[in-house]
Amino acid sequence: MKVTTTSIRRRSSVLVVGAAIAATVLTLGGGAQAASPAPSLAGLKVLLTNDDSARGLDAGFGTDGKGLYELRKALCAAGADVLVVAPWSQQSGAGARMTTPGFSPVPLTVQAVNVPAAYAGDCSSSSTAGAVFGVCTTAGPCSSSVPSASPADAVNIALSRFAKTYWSDGPDLVLSGTNFGQNVGSTLNHSGTVGAAVTAREYGVPAIAFSAEVPRDLAQIPNVPFAATATFAVDLIAKAVKYKMLKPGLVLNVNHPFIGAGETLGKPVFTVAGSSNDIGLTFNGDVPKTGGTYQLSAGTPAAETKQNADTTALAANKIPITALDGDWSKSAPGLLMLALMGK
Repeated sequence: MKVTTTSIRRRSSVLVVGAAIAATVLTLGGGAQAASPAPSLAGLKVLLTNDDSARGLDAGFGTDGKGLYELRKALCAAGADVLVVAPWSQQSGAGARMTTPGFSPVPLTVQAVNVPAAYAGDCSSSSTAGAVFGVCTTAGPCSSSVPSASPADAVNIALSRFAKTYWSDGPDLVLSGTNFGQNVGSTLNHSGTVGAAVTAREYGVPAIAFSAEVPRDLAQIPNVPFAATATFAVDLIAKAVKYKMLKPGLVLNVNHPFIGAGETLGKPVFTVAGSSNDIGLTFNGDVPKTGGTYQLSAGTPAAETKQNADTTALAANKIPITALDGDWSKSAPGLLMLALMGK
């Protein structure tokens, strides 16, 4: 019972810290855009990653890293020292998948990325000069024709080796995002954005995953709130620094809502991961016993069954903040323990 008790205490402390951070940002009101003066993150060493790739090839819609560059811009403007190590190519839905060597070593190449022109000068004054790297699973060079590393790979290689070439004692924080699309409910189990943050926990580095909601009206996709999410992220991190809440084991998942015409941005709220997934993946078509092809598409999400769920908060245009323990273990029911022990 000693291990189980320790696990429970650790989980409880993480949740308490997460709740405390959420409580401190309630004063930010409608998403922190009106906060003044601008918060400072001077000296904070931030490793930034995502699952939308490091290259930012799709500058218009954001499906290939625009959210990362908007977050990088806001962090550097607030004085943070930012190093980007992210997948070479889009890795949505990768979860916490990691490349494994099998019976022989596997090469992983960390390759410098040309920063999109609109963001080129954002971090020039920091010690890293805002360096951006993509990671692929080949001996190099990385290209669109070679396999990309996963978000977890990027964090793993950065925290175990590469980040030390820039900081001898960092980073202080790992950020993952801003993701193109929300990561709430059961989607968390499969999110590459969240998987990267959970991987940071294995190294004892606090981590926060940020996602921006994609509207169901596809014509509004160019208006995904990357800039607003980045502004909120800086305010949230500044609060966490001020109250000394960036501690090992802390993993937060934050989702910023899309605000349509006539809608109002709600306040940040502390939530739990919901049971629905906000996507409603559907396999269409009939396949005989001999096999065949289904068509996978987004459908109607299942009704949410949990109280205080992140899915419900996001649907109400609030900003859900969910503390994750990054630990899948759970205390076994007493009767099950006795049965397995043969008593």
